[in-house]
Amino acid sequence: MIVIGGGISGLTAAFTAMRAGLDVTVLEAADAPGGKVRSTVEDGYTLDWGPNGFLANVPDLLDLANAVGLQHDLLPAAPEADRRYLYWDGGLRPIPTTPGAFLRSELLSPPGKLRALSETVLARSVKREETVFDFISRHFGFEAARVFAGAFVQGISAGDARQLSVDAMFPRLRHLEASHGSLLRGLAAARRSARSASRERAAAGLTSFRAGGVQRLIDALTDALGERVRSEAPVRTLRRGVGRDGVETVVELADGSSMTSDSVVVATPADAAADLLQAVAPAASEALSAVRSVDVHVLGFGFDRIDVPYPLDGFGFLVPRGQKVRILGAVWSSVMFPDQAPAGKVAIRVFAGGTLDPGFSSLDDAAALAAARRDLETTMGIVAEPEYQRAIRWPRGIPQFELGHRERVASARHALAQALPNARLAGNYLDGVGLNDAVRTAKVAVRSLLPPGPEAS
Repeated sequence: MIVIGGGISGLTAAFTAMRAGLDVTVLEAADAPGGKVRSTVEDGYTLDWGPNGFLANVPDLLDLANAVGLQHDLLPAAPEADRRYLYWDGGLRPIPTTPGAFLRSELLSPPGKLRALSETVLARSVKREETVFDFISRHFGFEAARVFAGAFVQGISAGDARQLSVDAMFPRLRHLEASHGSLLRGLAAARRSARSASRERAAAGLTSFRAGGVQRLIDALTDALGERVRSEAPVRTLRRGVGRDGVETVVELADGSSMTSDSVVVATPADAAADLLQAVAPAASEALSAVRSVDVHVLGFGFDRIDVPYPLDGFGFLVPRGQKVRILGAVWSSVMFPDQAPAGKVAIRVFAGGTLDPGFSSLDDAAALAAARRDLETTMGIVAEPEYQRAIRWPRGIPQFELGHRERVASARHALAQALPNARLAGNYLDGVGLNDAVRTAKVAVRSLLPPGPEAS
């Protein structure tokens, strides 16, 4: 098997194939594997360049971590991470999580609260695909959608709630609506089910890895695969070939060499996959070309705790648009994972750019860091110079699940199967943007290519 792309999906695909007894090679264009899942430790601060962890309430990545020997290095987020804020009307306002907190919240007006609480009576199901904004507005009212929907999706995909599909991004919400008629009734039932489940909350929440962040997982996978991973090996195109046992895929590399395999997993971002498939599967390429991704900045800062006046009693905050603040939000990394900053220090990750601020990507690093620091002063009152700062830019960093996304993905998968029956897609642009989603697509892709018999976990 040949796996094209050495990010988390590609490495997972290769590891799954190796455990199933297949000969596998990973071809990664960059000088090191990992893709956007990367962490660096500098001056005692751990900076996750992309995702900072995974939810351990589903088995996909948790099982993978156990399989590579990291089960004793899992680091659940501190309980304070359950508390989250919105920057709204000049201050950080807690996002309410109980009926009493909702009634006391400053985020909605009294009429807005009344409309949201009337959801069980006013909710009506619709059969058509909806944007996240329209879905929240239909259930909880326009005011609630204006305050919460945009920030909700910004924290996940840096996207626009008025463009993103709730059906593609949050199928569980659709399921709750279909099962209970009301989201409030559905969420209440889900909470009751969670309380009765055997897993403890710490085992089901956001989780990372001790002493190095998510980079630990990439390193463990890379070590397990060894020489099967080839870095600085960009692929130019794929074509269909015929071998002794039937259809094969010929992988042509940028250096002019080629490789042949009876099974291939394309685990690159959507735009790169579209380029690779343009000649051999043009319909799949066209569908993947329509999956848009947005530029995102990750800006890491380290401060003395005494220089941060805010209490730092939560996950961090998001910023709905229209608040005269440019950043999308900030994560208080050392609150969630205390080992990500030295004792007496504070690590903060800021996010900026995305669909609604494409111009942020044109800033150089110094300007981007300065813009983020101005917004930290506005939102958190931090005026001191950071003792650590670093800017990470991700061109086309996060895929956008816009209306029609599920149909585009289904079309791409079908067209690829028609052109190359032994090839599969994997990545976070298919079924979900999270780490669990990326890992799941890789495992599913490999298992669908295995001969009949025992499957690797």
